[in-house]
Amino acid sequence: MKSAHLRIFFAVIALAVSSRVALARDNQGTQNDAAPLDVTVAALWEGESLSPVNEKAFAKFRQDFSAVKIVHFISPVYLTRAVRNSRIRDTERQKILEFIGTGDLAGIYLNGWKSISESAGVSFRNNPTFWGNSLSARQCLDDCGREVVMTAYPPDELRKIIRKSRTLFAKNGFGSPTIMQVAGHAAGPEVLAAASAEGITHDFSAVAPELLATRLFRYPLRQQLMTLWGGVGPLMPPIELKTANGPLVQMTANGIHTEFMDETEIRARLDAIIGSAESGPLKAPATRHLFIGFPVETISISLPKLEFALREIFKRSPETKTALRWTAENLAKASGEAH
Repeated sequence: MKSAHLRIFFAVIALAVSSRVALARDNQGTQNDAAPLDVTVAALWEGESLSPVNEKAFAKFRQDFSAVKIVHFISPVYLTRAVRNSRIRDTERQKILEFIGTGDLAGIYLNGWKSISESAGVSFRNNPTFWGNSLSARQCLDDCGREVVMTAYPPDELRKIIRKSRTLFAKNGFGSPTIMQVAGHAAGPEVLAAASAEGITHDFSAVAPELLATRLFRYPLRQQLMTLWGGVGPLMPPIELKTANGPLVQMTANGIHTEFMDETEIRARLDAIIGSAESGPLKAPATRHLFIGFPVETISISLPKLEFALREIFKRSPETKTALRWTAENLAKASGEAH
């Protein structure tokens, strides 16, 4: 049954992609009329505390690139640890809020921390993890579970977790999020259907497996991503999916993952999506989307690559007649959640 469900799911993806590409060919005009580029700069708040060195690096980035509008995918765990240490919880909450600038947008980073499931009245699942192991009782003495695959939870429990997450966001000054990204990109049909039922309109979990496969070849997550996103190519535009509980726009996380890509790979991705002075404007589809993601808790390490990528984008956009549009700003205005 699950296998059939996945086949139907990817048939919908394939149909949507082919329809969108056909529409793009009809609307792209001449080769010199490059389409606008929707840029998602995504700060991933995965649940760890922000160290002083990373806080300083993020502050520098915000100052140096003040024009960049950011989508903040925030794990609800920052709001569910009150019973353990409310002072730390309140400090982290305030710190995150201070980094959300004008035109930014907050969304849910859906991952498997134990305190999140417990706050939603759901029994914590300690397996499977991305790496194929189960978490021990010793590992979970305080909090644990960031690496637990969200497909471990059945649909009714997923809905409870997402519903509780949205409630916590609203109560703590983050608005009522309508966007999310699932940890490890492991958003199966049941996860997306639960999200749609609970008010999520855009998901950013889909990724072309080829962009991550070489980094994950030893781990079960690699095969799961091949199964989930085998129909997703590296240039796939956003599409509308029909889940069991209603429609949902599937954005992709294709593009630049600063934690493991080097400058050579970043250039290659930009050559494919934007073009260069040498290539000139691309004969591009009507809808292009570039995702640039970075975990906030390690931004001090990835900052040089993040800065390099954005400088290249700002340099190439006039050379290739590309109009940059910030996903955060556009979705914030559309949802009424603008900061």
